[in-house]
Amino acid sequence: MAILANRVKNSSNSLELIRIVSNTLKRFFVIFGLGLSVYLFFTTPKKISSISLEVTGSIVSTGLAVYDDIFEYINSITQKFVYFQDLERKNIELKLEIARLQHLQSEVESVRAENIALKDLLTIAEEEEFEYITTKLLSVSFNPFSRTALISAGKKQGIEPDQVVVNSGKLVGKVIEVSNNYAKVMLISDVNSRIPIQANSSREQGILAGNNNNSKILYLPNNHLVQKDEEIVTSGYGNIYPAGILVGYVSKVTEHDVMVNVAADLSKTEFVQVLLPKE
Repeated sequence: MAILANRVKNSSNSLELIRIVSNTLKRFFVIFGLGLSVYLFFTTPKKISSISLEVTGSIVSTGLAVYDDIFEYINSITQKFVYFQDLERKNIELKLEIARLQHLQSEVESVRAENIALKDLLTIAEEEEFEYITTKLLSVSFNPFSRTALISAGKKQGIEPDQVVVNSGKLVGKVIEVSNNYAKVMLISDVNSRIPIQANSSREQGILAGNNNNSKILYLPNNHLVQKDEEIVTSGYGNIYPAGILVGYVSKVTEHDVMVNVAADLSKTEFVQVLLPKE
């Protein structure tokens, strides 16, 4: 945009230069014509012959005619130049305006996307005994030994260890470390995570153990009725995770194992909510 603005400025400078040159040439020819006339008048003998007078008059009149033709041509060229320079200036100004509007549209789209993300968070079912703080998800760390996230809220914002973190009604994890303005969250896929859960359809209960890519339900009875694709929610036992928060979906059922894919997709998450007990 700065380059286009400089082109507009340079265009205006070019137009001004053309006008100055044109006016200077006009003054020169006028002064030259007058000077020639005075010179011929005073240097010619008083008894000038009619032939000499005729020749002098022809030269002067021809010079004036040439002068008129030259300046008519110069004026024509100047007007065309000014016209095209003006078109270029307007074109550049339009490009600058389009660039400004495109930048504004980009900012609007960014704000709109952020608003949508925040509105999605409000779909969580508000438990009567809980309030919540909406905070920015700063980073997510995946490694073989732990899976954690960093959020931009800490002690000053009322965050404490063991508080539950959710996103759009889906369980993310719980707070394990807190500083003044930041907190560390252990994700439900962490190998150290243990969450009391319940299968929504079969009503079977157990403990969801984090296992990095896949989480596993422990302590199910041998004759359990859990089925593939069944919804898994928190059971409310243990006084940490409130009941009814979506945890994930059963991905595989075998004779010995029931595996669960977690519902929260942190790769597309910008904000999370930390649940706070009401005083």
